[in-house]
Amino acid sequence: MDKGLKQTFDWLPAQMPGVAALMKSRRAKLGEAHVKLCWVRGVVNREPGWFFAREGAIAVGIPDPTWTNLPELAGVPGADTKALLVMRDPEVQHGANP
Repeated sequence: MDKGLKQTFDWLPAQMPGVAALMKSRRAKLGEAHVKLCWVRGVVNREPGWFFAREGAIAVGIPDPTWTNLPELAGVPGADTKALLVMRDPEVQHGANP
């Protein structure tokens, strides 16, 4: 990819509607800042273990090697086509109130 071109992901909601819905839910639960941090580190900067999403044949982000073994999906028909979103958990700040 040409480094001079800015990659956009405007296509994601239409092509990965399940992932888009999961991201909306994560924003509500974890906050916009955390989801954005995971997106930038995992998708834009291509750092493993920050963000990985898959829906059908499309995937974005770089999974942590431990994320690829999902025994709860073994033997589930159609599990490979369902939307999947895995992100790093927020860091717990010492002295912060939960």
